Amino acid sequence: MRLPSMVANVWKRFIAMLSLPDLLVLGCLWASGFSLGYYAKSAYVYDNLWPHWYALVGGLVALALTLGWTLRKHKKQQYSYDHYYIIFYGLLCSLMGSCFMLTRQLAVSYYFSFVGLSVQYLAGFSYVSLRCDASGSRPSRIALANSLYAGGIATGFVLFNEMEPQRSGLIALGINLLLLCLVCLNELLHHTGCINYKESRDLVFNLLNEEKMVFLPRQAILAQFVDRTDYQLKDSRQWLVLILGGSLVCLQKSCLLFSPTYMQLTWSSTMGYLHQTHLYIPLVLYSVGTSFGALLLMRYTPKLVYLLFGLIQMTLIVALLCIYSDEQSEHCFLFLCLIYITMGVLSSQGIHWLLECSPFLHTELALATGFVLQLCVIEGSKYESYATDTWIALIIVSVITLVLTALAIPVVQWLQPHSASLVDVRNRLLGIRRRSLPPEQTQFWHTNHFLAHNKPANQLESVQLGKSRVFQQYPISGSDIAENHKGDKF
Repeated sequence: MRLPSMVANVWKRFIAMLSLPDLLVLGCLWASGFSLGYYAKSAYVYDNLWPHWYALVGGLVALALTLGWTLRKHKKQQYSYDHYYIIFYGLLCSLMGSCFMLTRQLAVSYYFSFVGLSVQYLAGFSYVSLRCDASGSRPSRIALANSLYAGGIATGFVLFNEMEPQRSGLIALGINLLLLCLVCLNELLHHTGCINYKESRDLVFNLLNEEKMVFLPRQAILAQFVDRTDYQLKDSRQWLVLILGGSLVCLQKSCLLFSPTYMQLTWSSTMGYLHQTHLYIPLVLYSVGTSFGALLLMRYTPKLVYLLFGLIQMTLIVALLCIYSDEQSEHCFLFLCLIYITMGVLSSQGIHWLLECSPFLHTELALATGFVLQLCVIEGSKYESYATDTWIALIIVSVITLVLTALAIPVVQWLQPHSASLVDVRNRLLGIRRRSLPPEQTQFWHTNHFLAHNKPANQLESVQLGKSRVFQQYPISGSDIAENHKGDKF
């Protein structure tokens, strides 16, 4: 049975991702989320991490790492694909964190674990973006990686138990050891020539990288398009798109996910609606939303998905505020479930924005800045519990989310570039625009050399000149010439 063209195209893209380097980096992103899930459960269930800021230590290390990474790229003037070396270091830090968990030294374990998961997060998403081809599949691939990262968070939240650190440490130790062995195997296969993970599937990007032209300044790039009639040069808007859009989308993504007010309301409404306590429901629903978003982005553009689900999220939050009641929190259960799903659908937009709209030299630095901003929001949101009135806290968090979403939606529609090759997106952001040429004429009166309107169709000969151009020729014979002379007498 022949598959429809759309299904066949999606299946082709999926098969292209089934290589060891791509699958391995997805596994490392899952492990990064797995470690964050343990921290989330410790912080939001057992309440023993509130006065501490372990997460920001990982964020500072990530910033320091990306600064060194940026300087190395600037010195070499090309990508050397050091992602797996950085991931190897992150896995070693996570391995040390799991060893400290075995000895019940949780404070030290959190530091090493956050350094490890931050490093894997940055290198993993950067590698996923670079391995995309020029067909516009980058949003769906980044969303797939984000769904695995969110799945790791949900799995860690479900499995880990802070009261049993040794058991949790054994699980984390086994996962990190397995990934370390696979990273070593990946490097061995690359060294023997079986695979080549140090290249992109974007041909133009590869050519520029080999010629050390991928980090050229803007003036050098514009000089290549001077006096070309098929292009026009406009003002650059790359930093406007990166700073304005990136900050808004990243804040909108992270302001609600780890909100204690929403989590506590979800837990109480779950108890009232299902008569059971399922603490993991918010993060599981968020993970389901990220997977659903990855499926949608295989078919629809990020602009359309963000517009629809941003409006849906705003509507759901308003409906939640209208139906909220302290005595009957179970009425909020279905609305909260849908809110967490929509949060998952929207969550990959921020990562995609930072990876595709930032200058090539500062891509990892922009991703690290967005990650640190997310960690700051996560850590700061823990202080919501100091609010004495749950309704006031719910109002404040909801209004902030509504305002950020209402601002982010038009910014995405205005500034989000159409996903294509990284080089094409960079050129459009720098103001290099291809001129719109007049469309090729394919109508009958533009493609015919001999018009014979008074002849039936069976007397015309069609000659195919191109894909969409047809030459309609009237065959001239002796009888036709005689008929024409007779007609001249009249």
